[in-house]
Amino acid sequence: MRIAAPPRSGAGAVPTPRRLQRSRKKGARTPEGVIYCGRPTIRGNPFDWRRFGIAHSVRLFRDWIDFKLSDLRLERLGFCPAEIEALHRRRERLLAELPHLRGCDLQCWCAVTARWCHVDILLAKANAPETAL
Repeated sequence: MRIAAPPRSGAGAVPTPRRLQRSRKKGARTPEGVIYCGRPTIRGNPFDWRRFGIAHSVRLFRDWIDFKLSDLRLERLGFCPAEIEALHRRRERLLAELPHLRGCDLQCWCAVTARWCHVDILLAKANAPETAL
Protein backbone atom coordinates (compact mmCIF):
# COMPACT_ATOMS: atom_id res chain seq x y z
CA MET A 1 0.00 0.00 0.00
CA ARG A 2 1.36 3.40 -0.98
CA ILE A 3 0.94 6.35 1.38
CA ALA A 4 0.08 9.66 -0.27
CA ALA A 5 2.55 12.49 0.11
CA PRO A 6 1.50 15.42 2.29
CA PRO A 7 0.03 18.43 0.47
CA ARG A 8 2.50 21.13 -0.64
CA SER A 9 0.08 24.07 -0.50
CA GLY A 10 -2.60 25.34 1.84
CA ALA A 11 -2.99 24.85 5.58
CA GLY A 12 -0.84 22.10 7.08
CA ALA A 13 1.21 21.79 3.90
CA VAL A 14 4.84 20.73 3.88
CA PRO A 15 6.90 23.71 2.67
CA THR A 16 8.77 23.26 -0.59
CA PRO A 17 12.53 23.19 -0.03
CA ARG A 18 14.19 26.32 -1.39
CA ARG A 19 17.50 27.95 -2.10
CA LEU A 20 18.74 30.52 0.41
CA GLN A 21 21.59 32.99 0.09
CA ARG A 22 24.44 32.76 2.54
CA SER A 23 25.04 36.06 4.29
CA ARG A 24 28.39 37.83 4.42
CA LYS A 25 27.33 39.95 7.41
CA LYS A 26 29.49 39.73 10.50
CA GLY A 27 28.10 37.15 12.91
CA ALA A 28 25.68 35.67 10.37
CA ARG A 29 25.03 31.96 10.79
CA THR A 30 23.46 29.29 8.66
CA PRO A 31 19.92 28.81 10.00
CA GLU A 32 19.19 25.55 11.79
CA GLY A 33 18.07 22.83 9.39
CA VAL A 34 19.59 24.58 6.35
CA ILE A 35 22.45 22.82 4.54
CA TYR A 36 25.31 24.85 3.07
CA CYS A 37 26.18 23.72 -0.47
CA GLY A 38 29.13 25.89 -1.44
CA ARG A 39 32.79 25.23 -1.65
CA PRO A 40 34.58 23.42 -0.11
CA THR A 41 31.73 21.02 0.73
CA ILE A 42 31.00 17.90 -1.31
CA ARG A 43 27.81 19.69 -2.39
CA GLY A 44 29.71 22.59 -3.99
CA ASN A 45 29.95 22.98 -7.76
CA PRO A 46 33.34 21.58 -8.85
CA PHE A 47 33.18 23.70 -12.02
CA ASP A 48 34.45 27.12 -10.93
CA TRP A 49 32.42 30.03 -12.28
CA ARG A 50 35.60 32.13 -12.54
CA ARG A 51 36.99 29.63 -15.02
CA PHE A 52 33.87 28.72 -17.00
CA GLY A 53 31.40 31.55 -16.37
CA ILE A 54 28.32 31.23 -14.17
CA ALA A 55 25.83 29.79 -16.67
CA HIS A 56 28.34 27.38 -18.22
CA SER A 57 29.57 26.14 -14.83
CA VAL A 58 25.98 25.37 -13.78
CA ARG A 59 25.29 23.55 -17.08
CA LEU A 60 28.50 21.56 -16.59
CA PHE A 61 27.37 20.66 -13.06
CA ARG A 62 23.97 19.50 -14.38
CA ASP A 63 25.57 17.36 -17.09
CA TRP A 64 28.15 16.00 -14.64
CA ILE A 65 25.62 14.95 -11.99
CA ASP A 66 23.46 13.34 -14.72
CA PHE A 67 26.42 11.32 -16.13
CA LYS A 68 26.23 13.31 -19.39
CA LEU A 69 29.71 14.81 -19.18
CA SER A 70 32.17 12.42 -20.84
CA ASP A 71 35.80 12.01 -19.87
CA LEU A 72 36.76 13.29 -23.32
CA ARG A 73 34.75 16.49 -22.78
CA LEU A 74 36.31 16.93 -19.33
CA GLU A 75 39.73 16.48 -20.90
CA ARG A 76 38.90 19.11 -23.53
CA LEU A 77 37.86 21.45 -20.70
CA GLY A 78 41.39 21.13 -19.31
CA PHE A 79 41.02 18.44 -16.65
CA CYS A 80 43.85 15.92 -16.33
CA PRO A 81 43.15 12.17 -15.82
CA ALA A 82 43.67 12.41 -12.04
CA GLU A 83 41.19 15.30 -11.81
CA ILE A 84 38.68 13.39 -13.92
CA GLU A 85 38.95 10.37 -11.63
CA ALA A 86 38.51 12.64 -8.60
CA LEU A 87 35.37 14.11 -10.21
CA HIS A 88 33.96 10.58 -10.64
CA ARG A 89 34.58 9.80 -6.94
CA ARG A 90 33.11 13.12 -5.88
CA ARG A 91 29.97 12.56 -7.93
CA GLU A 92 29.41 9.16 -6.30
CA ARG A 93 29.73 10.73 -2.84
CA LEU A 94 27.35 13.53 -3.80
CA LEU A 95 24.76 11.14 -5.23
CA ALA A 96 24.93 9.08 -2.03
CA GLU A 97 24.19 12.25 -0.05
CA LEU A 98 21.16 13.35 -2.11
CA PRO A 99 18.64 11.47 0.07
CA HIS A 100 19.91 13.46 3.09
CA LEU A 101 19.15 16.71 1.25
CA ARG A 102 15.52 15.76 0.60
CA GLY A 103 13.13 18.23 2.18
CA CYS A 104 15.90 20.58 3.35
CA ASP A 105 16.49 24.18 2.40
CA LEU A 106 19.90 24.55 0.76
CA GLN A 107 22.20 27.55 1.00
CA CYS A 108 24.92 28.97 -1.23
CA TRP A 109 26.41 32.35 -2.14
CA CYS A 110 24.18 32.97 -5.17
CA ALA A 111 21.43 35.54 -4.83
CA VAL A 112 18.00 33.92 -4.56
CA THR A 113 17.04 35.88 -7.67
CA ALA A 114 19.99 34.52 -9.67
CA ARG A 115 18.95 32.64 -12.78
CA TRP A 116 21.87 30.20 -12.62
CA CYS A 117 22.74 28.26 -9.46
CA HIS A 118 23.83 24.65 -8.99
CA VAL A 119 21.73 24.45 -5.81
CA ASP A 120 18.57 24.55 -7.96
CA ILE A 121 19.79 21.33 -9.58
CA LEU A 122 20.52 19.76 -6.19
CA LEU A 123 17.04 20.72 -4.95
CA ALA A 124 15.41 19.17 -8.02
CA LYS A 125 17.45 15.96 -7.76
CA ALA A 126 17.06 15.56 -4.00
CA ASN A 127 13.32 16.21 -4.04
CA ALA A 128 12.45 14.26 -7.19
CA PRO A 129 10.17 11.25 -6.78
CA GLU A 130 12.16 8.46 -5.15
CA THR A 131 12.15 6.37 -8.32
CA ALA A 132 14.11 9.18 -10.05
CA LEU A 133 17.01 9.01 -7.56
